[in-house]
Amino acid sequence: MKVSVVICTYSMDRYDPFSECVESVLAQTYEPLEIVLVVDGNEDVFERVNEDFGDYKNVVLHNNDENKGISYSRTKGAELASGEIVAFIDDDATAKPDWIQHLVNVYK
Repeated sequence: MKVSVVICTYSMDRYDPFSECVESVLAQTYEPLEIVLVVDGNEDVFERVNEDFGDYKNVVLHNNDENKGISYSRTKGAELASGEIVAFIDDDATAKPDWIQHLVNVYK
């Protein structure tokens, strides 16, 4: 079962916790895993996200044309996701390495 994790962010002020969040999801023990990163209309943040995470094969990047809010960003992330399961995590959270495995176990 492929899982897509959507992480949304919008501000350079939140970049450090966001980056830690993305790293924690990249370190998940479960595969196949896709990570969808949605930036809410901030070109500077999107450029940094692209520099830091754009080379990962399992990472999808998107920047909204303008700031549209978290609900829009999460919906956009879900639309871009290709997994059978779509999970969301806040940009200031850190996932334990087996978070997705526990999630998938519930679905099984």
